[in-house]
Amino acid sequence: MRRVLGLLLVAMVLVATPMVPADARTWKDVTGIYKIEAELIGFNDQMVILQRENKELGAIPITKLSAEDREYLKSKEAMETHDQNLGTMQTWTTVNGLKVIGRIVDYAQREVTIQRRRGKLYVNDQQYDNLPPVYQKMLLAVVQHFEDFTVTNKADLDRWVLGLKGQPKKYNLEGVIVELENGDEYGVPFFLFAENDRSLLEAGYSAWLEEHGIAANDATSPNAPEYTSPNEHQLRLQSLAAAYHQDQQVNQQIAMMNLNLQAIQAGLTSAWEVTLYPGAGNPYPPRWVVTMGRNSEIATQMAIQQSPSYVWMPGPVRRVSN
Repeated sequence: MRRVLGLLLVAMVLVATPMVPADARTWKDVTGIYKIEAELIGFNDQMVILQRENKELGAIPITKLSAEDREYLKSKEAMETHDQNLGTMQTWTTVNGLKVIGRIVDYAQREVTIQRRRGKLYVNDQQYDNLPPVYQKMLLAVVQHFEDFTVTNKADLDRWVLGLKGQPKKYNLEGVIVELENGDEYGVPFFLFAENDRSLLEAGYSAWLEEHGIAANDATSPNAPEYTSPNEHQLRLQSLAAAYHQDQQVNQQIAMMNLNLQAIQAGLTSAWEVTLYPGAGNPYPPRWVVTMGRNSEIATQMAIQQSPSYVWMPGPVRRVSN
């Protein structure tokens, strides 16, 4: 049984271990109008994550894919690619050289309480001495981070806890869950990641909070994407971490695909893919909005009208039909 032992308490740097790449293929929407050349990263029952040659990542609802692509996702080849990418263990290294092997699986909020009870030091409901040695060492880093004094060993921690005079000390930590090789799960607070890794992993956290009702969530808000579920946040995070593990130049967000294609009048209009970015107060990632227009300017205006909480910065505009 998997256990969430608490929040890993280390600053971490990614050590590259190649992810097995899939061959790029042509993906189509149900109309056959929109096409994208991309590699498969991962998928679940609702969404597929694809990566362009330029390292851009996109999330497309499976219901919007062509019948051929939906059938492909049932194939052994697609499942093997998914498992190789998202199931591969990643090696993370602490600033003091400690290696942690695991894979990032979800976001998390955790509360850690430290208290001296009946003459013994407790972390949440477990005695400090009964915690895994690696977790004991890592706990020192969290206390040092919040209390701004040097905590290098248990003796330092004991002296500080004695000063609490039996009162509990609580820390509310935000971060990601890492599944280790033995199946145990640890939470890693964002503030302990290296700068690049932190910005990568925090990108979808605000949207995760809203979807879980931790922050204000209004399903009718124009900020809300047309498809969301807790599993989709997990898939985006896992795919982002896997792609970044392969190549640290990968785009640090996964754009959500918004396909709004109507019948094309022969020779009068074309389909365009317009990249829009979240406006102020919008916690969601960028969008690839596919819409119709006689030229890129008209298509961009149409895309903005369809996504009132998004802006064009400018972003890429691609013609995706004849």
